[in-house]
Amino acid sequence: MIAIKIPIRSEKKDVKAFLEELKEVLEAENFNIDDNLLIIKSSKDEIEYSTNYTMTDLDYDSSDIVERLKELTVSEYSETLIDKDDDKPPLLFVFGKDINSKLIYIKLKIKGEITKRVLCLSFHYAKHDMEFPYK
Repeated sequence: MIAIKIPIRSEKKDVKAFLEELKEVLEAENFNIDDNLLIIKSSKDEIEYSTNYTMTDLDYDSSDIVERLKELTVSEYSETLIDKDDDKPPLLFVFGKDINSKLIYIKLKIKGEITKRVLCLSFHYAKHDMEFPYK
């Protein structure tokens, strides 16, 4: 079965609010990279579009990803996807960031009410062209 992802465009104010919350979590005094950040490193058929490959190619570790996430801006926002596998919360925010003259596809959500965790479901070279509605 093929999962169908329906992209939606979040309003600029909602993207801004997401980025503010993201930075708040990542810059919190009690932020622990092992507890408050989960980078999904699933294997893919096309290895060059996997998070593992991209991290190795860029010589990145988790702390490098945290620094790139802190830098994200509204102009790097691409789209919002509905997460059918995990509806708490259901929205996945997608960004495209230029790193070393290559476009990186970044898909994120923030989970938790009291203890917040950043889920980075994608951090890999972009396979397709991306649109940036607020550029």
